[in-house]
Amino acid sequence: MAKITLIIRPKLDADRDVNLLRRYGVSAFASPSMTCIFKDVKLPDPADFCGVILTSRNAVDAVAKLDFVNSWKKMPAFVVGAASAAAAFNVGFSNIVVGTGGGRGLLKPIHQYITEITGKQDSLCLPFFWPSATEISFDIVTSLADYEISVKRLPVYQMTANKGLDVATKALLDNGSIASVVAMSPRSIRIFRENIDAIGNGLSLAGISLIAGSAAIADAAGDGWQNVYVARQPRRSRLLAIAVLLNQRCN
Repeated sequence: MAKITLIIRPKLDADRDVNLLRRYGVSAFASPSMTCIFKDVKLPDPADFCGVILTSRNAVDAVAKLDFVNSWKKMPAFVVGAASAAAAFNVGFSNIVVGTGGGRGLLKPIHQYITEITGKQDSLCLPFFWPSATEISFDIVTSLADYEISVKRLPVYQMTANKGLDVATKALLDNGSIASVVAMSPRSIRIFRENIDAIGNGLSLAGISLIAGSAAIADAAGDGWQNVYVARQPRRSRLLAIAVLLNQRCN
């Protein structure tokens, strides 16, 4: 029986990844480390901003549930990848700029946009709007401040830890059925590791490979893994490609 690739992203993203891997003949299973909870907040006046920064599909879904007037949708939306771009398009954004490599990958496109608009290296007077998670792994506000570009951040959703492993995941661990774990954030892999350690099953990691989106994620995962593979860029496509290659090698 083929071993399982475990996806620990939030449910909607995990299900999407599982379906893609299965199309490539990879046995995969979703075991989310976190659950998304949308916050009941008031969006600011879009007239006070020159663009929107969307660093996850959850952010798109969160603002779409609020008082999301058409003025927002006419603004340029800077998104982190294809999934966020598709979500932004589906809620009505038409001017979408897709970056690569998470929030850091948006710095250059945003700076280029500002430069093209102003014809110089100075920023616009109006800031960008960043509807974000409560907890963030990369601070776009501080990073864009280095370019003298202002950003107003508003947390619109919260990722809460799923305490404990579900019965199916425990069974996979006990049976030694997990070949690899795909991790796309330091927090998600920390939660997964904590849940394994809580049931005293940490030694099971010796037979499991970690596929990490960055060195920071690999560090957060701790020691004891059979192998650790770090993607050259923190892109979903790269991590899943590694998962496919490992599956072909092992089976």
